[in-house]
Amino acid sequence: MSVAWGEPALPGCAGCGRAFAAGPAGWWRFAARCAACGVRQGPSPWWTVPVGALAAGAIAASLAGRGWVLAAGLLLSVAGVLLVAIDLAVQRLPDPIVWRLAVAVAVLLAVAAATGGGWPAYGRALAGGAALLGAFGLLALLTGGQIGLGDAKVAGVAGLLLGWLGWGAVLFGGLLALLLNGVVAVVLLALRRVTWRGSLPMGPALLGGVLLAVVAAGGLAQVS
Repeated sequence: MSVAWGEPALPGCAGCGRAFAAGPAGWWRFAARCAACGVRQGPSPWWTVPVGALAAGAIAASLAGRGWVLAAGLLLSVAGVLLVAIDLAVQRLPDPIVWRLAVAVAVLLAVAAATGGGWPAYGRALAGGAALLGAFGLLALLTGGQIGLGDAKVAGVAGLLLGWLGWGAVLFGGLLALLLNGVVAVVLLALRRVTWRGSLPMGPALLGGVLLAVVAAGGLAQVS
């Protein structure tokens, strides 16, 4: 999936052209390096593994005892690491991953509602997802591409989980994502790594803000 927008997905190794396995087997058998030529095909596990473990651990600690809501949070954290890696590589958040993640999170939260979580919470989850999708979609139009529609779609998915936790989590997660992205932009501008007309991948800041909002909301719920 790590190709620029509009380009077809890679059918095989970028180095030697060895074809990936077809269908789901191509995911399950995927390795960080090509078995034939040794060229790296994916992000380094030296950062994805600890970041993924940290994110999943924080979600597990914050949503402990919440059953299907915890499952939705863990799924979002694991898929989030994949999305961050792709966004850092090519500034893209692929629809095939995002829409499947949206369906899975919505289904898990529906099961949570049906098994005791309450349908009002599920309705708030859907509203939270729609709110962040609309807010970031509007920002994408107003900023001329500084925030992409892919960012808006991921914000909508994250809004499902944040909405379940409450409107405070939705607001905090959205604002924190923008704040983190702004801080990163200022630092990179100061270091002359980007220009004023350049663009940054927002996926890391967006998903990082969501993670912190979930942790904060889960901590407040445990205190109360």
